[in-house]
Amino acid sequence: MPEKCRKSIIFECDLKLIQGTMAKVDFKVLSTAKGRTAPIYVRFISGRNIDLKVKTPIKVYPKHWSNSTRSFKQRILFDELFTEKERAEIEQDLRGLNNHIHKEFNKLSQSGMTATKEWLLNAIDKYFNKTSGKEENFNQYIDRFIREAEAGQRLYEHNGRIKRYEKNSIKAFRGFKSQFDAYQSEKRVKLNYGDITTDFYDKFVGWFTAKGYSNNTIGRHIKHLKSLMRSARDEGLHNNQEIERKKFRVLRERVQNIYLSEAELRAMFKLDLSGNRAYELARDVFLIGCYTAQRFGDYSRIKPENIKTMGGNKVLDLTQQKTGERVIIPIDPTLDHLLQKYNYHVPKIWEQKLNLHIKEVGRLAGITEHMQLEKIQGGMKVQTSVAKCDLIKTHTARRSACTNMYLAGIPTIDIMKFSGHKTEKEFLTYIAVDKEQTATNLAGHPYFNKPVMKVAK
Repeated sequence: MPEKCRKSIIFECDLKLIQGTMAKVDFKVLSTAKGRTAPIYVRFISGRNIDLKVKTPIKVYPKHWSNSTRSFKQRILFDELFTEKERAEIEQDLRGLNNHIHKEFNKLSQSGMTATKEWLLNAIDKYFNKTSGKEENFNQYIDRFIREAEAGQRLYEHNGRIKRYEKNSIKAFRGFKSQFDAYQSEKRVKLNYGDITTDFYDKFVGWFTAKGYSNNTIGRHIKHLKSLMRSARDEGLHNNQEIERKKFRVLRERVQNIYLSEAELRAMFKLDLSGNRAYELARDVFLIGCYTAQRFGDYSRIKPENIKTMGGNKVLDLTQQKTGERVIIPIDPTLDHLLQKYNYHVPKIWEQKLNLHIKEVGRLAGITEHMQLEKIQGGMKVQTSVAKCDLIKTHTARRSACTNMYLAGIPTIDIMKFSGHKTEKEFLTYIAVDKEQTATNLAGHPYFNKPVMKVAK
């Protein structure tokens, strides 16, 4: 090993190959002032395009530091202002920080993201929050979690892929934070990791119940609470295992979701909405979802490059945002007509606007039968009667597509290749087919139409 590397605490020569790019961490002191300390700066270099420089909280006397070796000078006269022990502690911090930055960059590179100055600052903050003994409390961690997710610096693994958090996921975490803050404000408490116990769970669920929230809404917030606690535990910020207790469960109840039949979709399709551009746009985008079996985030971003020809037939070739799975969907004449109308560029529309307008489109199409709904709200079973059109939303399109294909006799395994469901059990739970519909659908099956057996004489 060259002499220079031995003297520089191996920072400059501690290069790591990350996806074909050499990444390097240097430490420098930019000040030459005498008699007072100055901060050590990190310079992070990767390839030709990334060269970042930010300040660390570590301070040293410039006279003790060598920028040529990126480390302390070999000969230092230690005194009460700077001891040999302090030097060893700083060197240990710098080694730890060096390794931490490389690990964070490795995770960032796997996601296909680019290192930025903000990313480097956050990586440094994260390291010193963990190692200084001044660990974040739970509320501070929630803020940082959301901030890093928004910036694309906090990633998660799904089906072996490293992914960024989607906007809807970040929105859901923000929704949890809002409720968690409201609970603490109302109860006049500040909760930390150790306070998240089964006793707290009972009080938190009770608080939601008293406000009239449904079990599914309460369950969604409990799910995000457990996710945040597990993430903080993985980062070494606490060792609270209470959330793993059986009692600390995510509340769920089966939702009575609707689907639109082929006849109802045709009624929508035939409406003349030329006098109302907003309704026409909402109807067309919604129907595209009804003939693709995709989520709104996928069917709303179809472009000409997604249209392919396979075996002489037009197909839609998409990669689902949520799962990362590639799906190929045959394009039937109705779907092709809708896509051609917009030159195969699905027009942009806010999901909230579509949810608002599609209910009125359903009303105009005569989808007004009343549905009897039952749910647990505020801890009590509540029954309501709602017009079917008022239950239509963007996700109804995907559910309608899957259900109508199932009722048409398309094998479940083939529909799952379009929809992206992983198991048949998951798929059958998802589609909106009740026992009566199943019986009616099966009545025409050859099995139930066998000739009468002759009685042996």
